Amino acid sequence: AAATAAAAATMSENWEYNAKLGPLVTSLHISRTVVKKVLSRADFWLFFFVHCCLHALYLQGWFREKRFQMNSGDMKTITSVTTFFEVFYTGQCYNRYMKMWSLLRASFSLAYRFAFLTRLFIRPCGKPYDRIACRWLVVSLMLSIREAKDKQRVGLSDLNKLHVHGLLKEDEIGFLQNLVAQQRMLVMLHASACVARAGMDKGKAPPTMHGQLTQILSAFRAQQQEMQDLLAFPIPFEYIHLLSLMITVNLIVWAYGMAQTESIFGPLFFFFAALIFMGMMDLASQLADPFGEDDADFPLPTWLTVFLHDMAALLDYNYEGAADGFKRDVDAESKSRTRLRFDLRHVEYMLGSPDHSRSTAEP
Repeated sequence: AAATAAAAATMSENWEYNAKLGPLVTSLHISRTVVKKVLSRADFWLFFFVHCCLHALYLQGWFREKRFQMNSGDMKTITSVTTFFEVFYTGQCYNRYMKMWSLLRASFSLAYRFAFLTRLFIRPCGKPYDRIACRWLVVSLMLSIREAKDKQRVGLSDLNKLHVHGLLKEDEIGFLQNLVAQQRMLVMLHASACVARAGMDKGKAPPTMHGQLTQILSAFRAQQQEMQDLLAFPIPFEYIHLLSLMITVNLIVWAYGMAQTESIFGPLFFFFAALIFMGMMDLASQLADPFGEDDADFPLPTWLTVFLHDMAALLDYNYEGAADGFKRDVDAESKSRTRLRFDLRHVEYMLGSPDHSRSTAEP
């Protein structure tokens, strides 16, 4: 429980910000943003250096003739077209990001549901069929995420790592290593279903439960397959190349056009305009594939740690009241019914409202 709480705290610390700090304080925090990455790139400083040189030459009297002046209308046209395509690209990447997040979280939820039902209907038979079925499901998910993260086929070394931690048996490794990703997923989920069916028969579960578990596993496979398909079909390079060309041309035009001013703030405006344009491009690229090591990527180790601890809590917990068929709980409830009607002040007290003390909130 402590490890789960620590992992959840880490996830919260790394992925949430305090909205009460306001935009100024938030904008000054750059340790986990694309700003730091853009400022470390040579091409950004090259554009800025060229702009500063052109601005210095302009202040010295160069490019003053009318034929060298940049038309503001042309600049607006190029900037508008580039902005439209970059915003569209960022939006598409963000949609992919949220879609993959949704698919991954849905896979976790389906695994929880599978574990909930298998324990509920299989555990009474006294045999650990539910644990075996859930182990196959967990391993299939971990291997799927592993391939999504490394962009390569799961190898023997990856299977051995799971064997070291007891998630795979030695004979299972030899069986799985010759299967490709889709085949492995199908086979492992089918094995999970077969184990669950055997446990259901032993536990004399209702016949309808077989269909429910099959539906859960089918939905789980569909979620994982869609996630793999999204990763295998990235945004076409031709679009990214054209957008990169547009951004480069736009920055060159800005470097020259913004240099033609007597104001000392010209370089400052160019600096932040280039930073925003190049930062949006980098951010979109990170959002397009969140299974990596960038700051915007999913914290997969943390999520999987919480997931595994939740599965273990569901499969391992022991409640003494269940040993006698909840007889003590039933007797206690018969003598004194649980009250669920509470006033607002009682609910606020239970939620930890600082404005209500114990003395005024107790019934």
